[in-house]
Amino acid sequence: MQKTHFSVEDFIGFGERYGIDYRFPALSGDSDFTKAQRMVIRGDVEEMTLSSGLNLTRSDIRVLQPYETTSLHSCPLYMLVVLEGCVMLRLNGQEFVVRAGMAFTSRLSEHQVMNASHLADYHLRTLSLGVDPARCLQSPLLMALLQQWEAGGAPTFLWQVPAFLLSGLHAAQQSAGPGLSRQLMMEGLMLQLLGQALSCRMQGSEKRSVATYSEQHRLENVRRLLEQEPEKAYTLDALAQLAAMSSSSLRVKFRQAYGQSVFDYLRDCRLELARSYLAQGYSVQQAAWMSGYQHATNFSTAFRRRYGVAPSEVRVS
Repeated sequence: MQKTHFSVEDFIGFGERYGIDYRFPALSGDSDFTKAQRMVIRGDVEEMTLSSGLNLTRSDIRVLQPYETTSLHSCPLYMLVVLEGCVMLRLNGQEFVVRAGMAFTSRLSEHQVMNASHLADYHLRTLSLGVDPARCLQSPLLMALLQQWEAGGAPTFLWQVPAFLLSGLHAAQQSAGPGLSRQLMMEGLMLQLLGQALSCRMQGSEKRSVATYSEQHRLENVRRLLEQEPEKAYTLDALAQLAAMSSSSLRVKFRQAYGQSVFDYLRDCRLELARSYLAQGYSVQQAAWMSGYQHATNFSTAFRRRYGVAPSEVRVS
């Protein structure tokens, strides 16, 4: 029988295998806690060791109580892909917000420690991928990737996962095929992810301007506005005025800060809002209109591209 509830003890086992320190703020002190109180998540967690030397953890979970993580081991190339929900990461004091459809890529070491916080009553679907340098010696392709990655400084960055690859990841999560076919499918998708990460980095390898603290604050004001009121109509000029910078600067600096363009981010916020309306029982047309789409057809196309299913299927489920 597949395990569906994971306790503090299960997380300690995860930590020993993957070099992660877990903390549970709600379980502080020396008091005795019941078995139910020591449950951390509910859902599906799948661990896979792929033949190429990749370690993969796939999660589709509901967080029952808050927990925090700190990386302890080194990993020359680590990637987190968020398919649903949002993960807040900190790497050496710098914050990264990984939203649905985005990936975070970095190197982890004693000099680059990653922290993450997970809130209670939150639904997450994620893929966590790490390259095992010892095992990937048998894979010339991965060895070449690591060499190129290290030669480029093993950068840390956020990037948008292409729609075609997101659809494949969503389909793979829902697949219940035989073990071998599933492993082949996941291995192919993970190699595509690594290839996309390398491509994104090479495309963005030109000299980048770094946003000042004041600019970061103003960019966050823009991002928060789009997140909180995605149904409204926006222009780049108006948002640039809010950020007190030129339209071209906003376009460049927003992508550098959040891994996607201003209007791609707005689209994702609208789709997330629409999905919540669909879950509440609103019709496809109502959800589209209430989330800022003027045409239900455009909304349905964007929704299927993002989540891999039609909006009508969400409403039925």
